[in-house]
Amino acid sequence: MNRFLILLFSAHFFFSCADKAEENSSPKVASVGNVFLHEDELLNEIPKGLNPSDSLKFIEQYIHHWTKEQVILLKAEEVLPEESKNVKERLENYRKSLLIHTYEQAYIENRLDTTINDDEIKNYYESNSKDFTLKGYIIKGYYAQFPDSIDKANINQWYKLNAPEDYINLLSFSQIHANDFHLDTTNWIYFDKVMEKIPLENNIHVSSFIKHKKHISFEENNTTFFINVVDYKLKDETSPLAFEKEKIKTIILNQRTQKLRKELNESLYKDALSKQQIVIYNKK
Repeated sequence: MNRFLILLFSAHFFFSCADKAEENSSPKVASVGNVFLHEDELLNEIPKGLNPSDSLKFIEQYIHHWTKEQVILLKAEEVLPEESKNVKERLENYRKSLLIHTYEQAYIENRLDTTINDDEIKNYYESNSKDFTLKGYIIKGYYAQFPDSIDKANINQWYKLNAPEDYINLLSFSQIHANDFHLDTTNWIYFDKVMEKIPLENNIHVSSFIKHKKHISFEENNTTFFINVVDYKLKDETSPLAFEKEKIKTIILNQRTQKLRKELNESLYKDALSKQQIVIYNKK
């Protein structure tokens, strides 16, 4: 271990108890250009409770990171124009913005009603249906990949989902034997996600495929692929409510948040006016 660091650690106990005569009067530990790291500054950074070995490791790491940071700062001071280096105003603006944001967030979190019932969601959807246009094709259904080694005699029938028991049989079989599968006849997914898993021709006419080819199976690269489109919506159609439900919840919560923020600002402003804390000076 560096002999200087051992001596520095030993000095820690003295500096932690002794009063400093003046700022930056303690011995120098490191420097970059005309910037110095002093013992008292370093020792104040050592976390309490560290054993001697961990303290020495911390000191080494701290000095290493400090010097790297100072090298970058030195270069920045050298090459940046004066207007870029004048960060005092930007720091003050950031401090004010951070304080305002923190206070507003605390105010909103204590008052925001996060309960959204189905009627609210439906009403928003019906009032803003023009905003819910599908940007792609969506489906409900089944797709899967199976290795050719698997006996697929039953799945050739089950995946068509013609009988109520087919769903259970298909789910159980796929969970055990499929390399990858998706079975959901309730929730919508984008057809693009299906095409990432199923190697359909790149030039297929998607609209025609999902409307007319309902279910197909084919083999490629020692793998058998199955797909069954149970339901679909075409691109540029109005998106179904169920597909937009979570998005609508987020929109409603954002609206409530903005309303609370506006109420807070107006309330504080009116209160300040009533207390005559705001003075506008007219210039002649």
